[in-house]
Amino acid sequence: MGVQKGILLAKRIVKAPFRMIGNSVLNGKAEHYIRKMTETPVKDRIKVGFIVQMPELWDKQSSVYAKMVADPDFEVTLIIVPAYDLAAETVGEYSSEKEFFRNACLNGSYILAKDGDRFVDISQEGFDFLFYQRPYDHYLPDTLKSSTAVRFTRACYVPYATPEIKKTSIYPVNFFRNLYFGFMEDSGAAEVNMQQLHKNSDGVQHFMSVGYPPFEKCMTIRSECRYRSFLWTPRWSYDPVVGGSHFLEYYQQLTDFDWGDTELTVRPHPMMWDNFIKNNFLTAEQAETIRQQWAERHILTDQNKSIEDTFVTADVMISDRSSVIPMFFLTGKPVIYCPIECEYGSLFSAILPGLYQANDWSELEKYIRMLSAHEDPLLETRQKIIAEYFGSNQSATDNIVQAIKKESLRLK
Repeated sequence: MGVQKGILLAKRIVKAPFRMIGNSVLNGKAEHYIRKMTETPVKDRIKVGFIVQMPELWDKQSSVYAKMVADPDFEVTLIIVPAYDLAAETVGEYSSEKEFFRNACLNGSYILAKDGDRFVDISQEGFDFLFYQRPYDHYLPDTLKSSTAVRFTRACYVPYATPEIKKTSIYPVNFFRNLYFGFMEDSGAAEVNMQQLHKNSDGVQHFMSVGYPPFEKCMTIRSECRYRSFLWTPRWSYDPVVGGSHFLEYYQQLTDFDWGDTELTVRPHPMMWDNFIKNNFLTAEQAETIRQQWAERHILTDQNKSIEDTFVTADVMISDRSSVIPMFFLTGKPVIYCPIECEYGSLFSAILPGLYQANDWSELEKYIRMLSAHEDPLLETRQKIIAEYFGSNQSATDNIVQAIKKESLRLK
């Protein structure tokens, strides 16, 4: 072991006990506030807020929002937050997200989280429940962080993504400790969070597996697979914990490939270009050159805000390790998966036998040609996995709304 690595390891060993003590204290504070909310009455008309910032993630919550808006028992408001500026590492100015969420607002009730140079304080709005889009407080202003909201409302979360690996970073304890309701994607995810917050979740926090709305929606997509339209969804990071991209390995081959009667559409992760440029994987000029090459070769860049809209016309997905794989899998159409070495979580392990796994370009090219010829030997395997593992998701939206109603009735 090198001297530098030894020093870093020693620092981690020294810091670990202090980090555990710090988490224990903060978990206890969160439990204190959540316990107070278990004793605070809910209004006769349940007031619910949805913090929204990324149009690309709205499909994860939109069905719950729509069902609540249509229900006279609820009063529902969108809290629209400007996009996070990754380069400046701060919440930016309003852009297209403001118009998107204004149009998505079904009842006309919304709050702009930024007013000039200040961010609004919603603590006096009287929200009984407050839904979050992502489990990352650092993307939000201080007034809207879960660590602030836990003091005056009941924070709720429908996951924006599902984990593919066991050692995932999408269940950060500094967010999950503040949740009143975590409507998790499957029973394994609910159990993971109950274990990591076992003291808080014992009768105070609620981590539930009642179905996942994006899965419910994808299971209703009934478009025919023509084996003609290929969708590539490259990951945004090469960090194996949060990513595992193969963009640099395959973009030139896929660009130069003779697609013939088939076609390719690319849907990069929303953070991919900025992250690759920031971390010197690409220059801004190289990124623009790649986009120009795609335009010249009639390779489309997907413009849909909701990826489920893209699933309707896509026949085959090519993807790095990503939470979009289980969603597309539920359409019954084939997935070519570009794997990295890792230990998979329960959900991804369930679908793995139904994926075509391409470990290099020669295997990826083989599967593209095979599926283009309508040869799909894993079709029945996929259908069997969907029926056996995902059937409980068919009433996910209603189950979440009913869980809020049931808890509200108990608290009145």
